[in-house]
Amino acid sequence: SLQGVRMEVQEFLRGSFLERLPIIAVSAMKGTGLEELKRELAQEASEVTARDSSTIARLPIDRVFTMKGFGTVVTGTLIAGTIRKEDELQLFPSGKRLRVRGVQVHGQRADTAIAGERTALNLAGLEKNELARGMMLASPGMLRVTSKIDVRLSLVTTAKPLKSGAGVHFHAFTSETIATVNLYREKQLKPGQEDFAQLRLSAPVLLVPGDRFIIRQFSPVVTIGGGVVLDATPQKKAARSARLEFLELQAENDGKAALLARIRRREHGLSIGELADETGQTKERTRAAVAEIVKSGAVARFGDLLIERAMLVGLAERVQQLVADFHARNPLVAGIPKEALRDQAGLPETPLEAALAFLTAGKELVVTAELVHLPGLGVVMKDEEAQSRAVIEQAFALAGLKVPALKDVLAGLKIDKARAQKIVTLLLREKILIKISDDLVFHQAPLAELRRKLAAEKSRSPKLEVGRFKDLAGVTRKYAIPLLEYLDR
Repeated sequence: SLQGVRMEVQEFLRGSFLERLPIIAVSAMKGTGLEELKRELAQEASEVTARDSSTIARLPIDRVFTMKGFGTVVTGTLIAGTIRKEDELQLFPSGKRLRVRGVQVHGQRADTAIAGERTALNLAGLEKNELARGMMLASPGMLRVTSKIDVRLSLVTTAKPLKSGAGVHFHAFTSETIATVNLYREKQLKPGQEDFAQLRLSAPVLLVPGDRFIIRQFSPVVTIGGGVVLDATPQKKAARSARLEFLELQAENDGKAALLARIRRREHGLSIGELADETGQTKERTRAAVAEIVKSGAVARFGDLLIERAMLVGLAERVQQLVADFHARNPLVAGIPKEALRDQAGLPETPLEAALAFLTAGKELVVTAELVHLPGLGVVMKDEEAQSRAVIEQAFALAGLKVPALKDVLAGLKIDKARAQKIVTLLLREKILIKISDDLVFHQAPLAELRRKLAAEKSRSPKLEVGRFKDLAGVTRKYAIPLLEYLDR
C-alpha cells in the first residue's frame, strides 16, 4: 500500500540529512502530486544559500574529452567565482596554467559562467592526457593544494565506531583519495558523534576552509560520515590544546573571531596575502575583513604585515631588552647593528621592522643608519622632531606600496621644512625609507615584502608581465612602472 511504502521510505531515511523532509506521493501517469512536489522543491531551493560568484573561481573537473574542431574540453559544476572566455586558469594539483578558449553553460555557448552553473570549458595549453576527473581549475596564483587538513568530522548513526588512526576513502567535490583519520579528543568516534580531527591525505587536494567532504569505509564501500574543512594549513608545532581552541573558533559562525585566531597563532604575524591564502579568499576581501579588526586595536598593521597587538608588544619588549643588554655589554658602542639584533631576536626581517617601528614611534628606541640604540645614546632629536619622524615613517609604513607624495606628508608636520627634510635624509640614510625616483619614496618593509613575493613568483614562472606585477603588488601603473625600474637596477 501507499502508506506502507511511505513508512519504508521514512525508515530508510532515518538518521540521514533527508529525514526531516516531507515525503510526497507522485504519479507520473496521472500527474497527481506534481504541483505539491514543485512547491516543496521551490521552498527548499529558496532556503539554499546562493553560491559566491565574486570570489576565487573553482571548477572541480568531472569529465574530460576532446571535440573535433575544438580540442580539449572539461566539464564540472562551478562551485565558486566566475570564469570568462579568455581567462587564465591554474590546474591543480599540477599548478600548470592554461587559457579558456570557450565557455558553455548548461549546454549553451556563453561568455561567462558563474558559481552554481554546469560549465564546460574549451581549454588551450594542455592535452587531454594531462587532465582527469578529480582535478580542479581555479583562478591563478591564489590557492594551493594540501595533504593535511583539520576538520569537524561526524559519523552517521548507522556506521561502526571509527578508531583514531583508521584509513578511509576521502571524497571532496570530484576528487577521491585515501585519508588517515587522527581524532583530537577521542580514541574512537561513535555512531552519531562529532569530533575535531586531522586528516592526512595520500594525495594533495585543493581545499579551503568551509569545503565539505564525505568519508567511506574500505569494505564494504559505504558512506560512514563527513564533515567540513576548518583549516587547510595546520600549524606543525602547535600544542593540541592550542589547536582545539583554534578549531573551536573556526567552527563558530563568527568571521572576525576566526580571522583574529588565524592572526594570533602566528607569533611573528603574517601578510594579507598569506591570510588570504589560508582562508581561500581574495586579497581584496581579506583586506576589507581585517580592516575592522585593525580599527578595533586588536591587530596592528605595518605595510602588508598583520600581527596581534599583544604579540607585537611582546616582540617589542624582547627587542628593547636585547638593545639594553647590548649597551650594558658595550658601553662605548653607539648601538647594535640591525642585522645582529635580528639574529639575536630570532625574527624575520619584516616583524623586526614592525617591532622597531612600534618602539621608535613610542620613543623607546632610536634607529640610526643600520644601528639601533636607546634614546640618548645615538642621534638625539627634540620631541617635536622625533614626533615628526614617527609621523613620516608611519605614513609610509601604513601606505604599503600606494605611497602618498612626500611633500604632502611633510606639509602636515609641525616643524619647518628644513628640519623636516633633514629627518627624511636621516630616514633615507638609515634605509628605513627608500627613494626609487624623484617623486616616489617607500618604506623598506613593503618593498622587502614585494621582493619576497617576486622571488616566490619567479620560482613558479621566470617571465613576469606588467599586469601580473600589478596584481602581485596591488598597485596601479602609476606605481608599477617606477617600481619595476627600481627593482631592475
